[in-house]
Amino acid sequence: MATLTISPPHPSSTLVNISDDADLRLIRVLAPCCTSSPSSFEEECNIAIGNSDAAQLLRTVISHGTIRGLLTNTNFSVEEVVSVFSLLTVYLDRVGDASVARELCGALADAVVAAGGSGEATGDEEAKKRKTKQSAMVASLFNLRTNADEKVKLLTKVVELADISALSPGASRGVSALADMLEPTTLQSTLKLWGNLQDEEGGGILALRALYAAVVSGMDRVLDKLAKDGGEEDKTIAMKITATKERKQTYLLHFLETYTDESQLDDQARKYACEASVYAISEPINLFSTQRRILNLPAITSLSKSQPALYDLLKIFMEGKLQDYRDFNAMPDKMTVFSTFGLDEEVCMKNMSLLSLVSLAGEHEEIPYGAIASTLNIPEEEVEHWVIRAVSSGLMEAKMDQLRKVVLVERCAARQFGMKEWTALKIRLDTWKSNVRGVLDALKKSGAVPAVDGQ
Repeated sequence: MATLTISPPHPSSTLVNISDDADLRLIRVLAPCCTSSPSSFEEECNIAIGNSDAAQLLRTVISHGTIRGLLTNTNFSVEEVVSVFSLLTVYLDRVGDASVARELCGALADAVVAAGGSGEATGDEEAKKRKTKQSAMVASLFNLRTNADEKVKLLTKVVELADISALSPGASRGVSALADMLEPTTLQSTLKLWGNLQDEEGGGILALRALYAAVVSGMDRVLDKLAKDGGEEDKTIAMKITATKERKQTYLLHFLETYTDESQLDDQARKYACEASVYAISEPINLFSTQRRILNLPAITSLSKSQPALYDLLKIFMEGKLQDYRDFNAMPDKMTVFSTFGLDEEVCMKNMSLLSLVSLAGEHEEIPYGAIASTLNIPEEEVEHWVIRAVSSGLMEAKMDQLRKVVLVERCAARQFGMKEWTALKIRLDTWKSNVRGVLDALKKSGAVPAVDGQ
């Protein structure tokens, strides 16, 4: 909990010494902030305190516009606002009914959000300060609550209120606690620690969707800011753009994963399905590991009906080879997909060439230069250039034997891992097993390794 920044003449100094009448002292601090009559506000609060009715006290504070007044009062620093608000939120623990406490928690957070402006967008300094107070207040509420449903909804509001600098991925850990928490594997682990969402009638799923959508929107804000800061021409910014796109794509897919049947799809799911597909096509190398499961999602498969050309192109980038891409390009009715979704044909061709080389490397441990040249439809003297590009992408590790004109594959990422790949892996393991057995037999015969019964 944040601590008070004390200044003797300031009214918040009345909260320093917590005593039996601390409740009344808190109300007296809040009274000047209400939008109605302070005396009427105090009277209603005193009745609630006298009845030990924490729920009614919180409802009174909210209904009298006190949260807005607390935010707009320029005499309060961020630390003081957060401290007063934190003391107020402690009353949630005194509400006997858990469902009522959750309702009031949401109402407090909504009141904070509703009281702010868009300082980040307008450049208004007072609005920016108010936004900082809002973020700190909701973050304080988030830190104090332990219920999984509440925490998911509060984290959503924290993300929506957060400054771009707090959301931006790509920085070292510790620079932004929020950006660190939103690292996909970290957040998934955190959600498990919080426990199962208990909201009835699918509310838990809706809360998760809202959270994932908030992160997607936040990443859009970050990307807009990075584009204004210089875009991909600056190497440092280019790295941040890549990290931000990867995080956005991950959360687009998390959002789409919450739909288990096409009948559940809504307009936002259809929009995000198109967006995730376009990202998967335009950034297949950078987002390689992020989107392997994309074709299994009902929201994506639904595109085969609503956006068939986009879906066909996505399937090629996920499973196909360069010749499939060329065949697609040869069909006039498919070509409009590039202009419709802002896809660069030349970039797509280069990426598809790399993916085709990776697929070839996944099928063979040694690849003749001629086979690569044939697959990519390039002169043999360009083979080494493409191998170097594939290795630089991190999708494969290989060495080139220039005398024999073969590429020796040491490791290769699998674009898909289905029955065909399992079968190939079994054959390779059986071969290694046979080779190792042969070596052991030879060593035993030479006497280098003593024979052991049963081997």
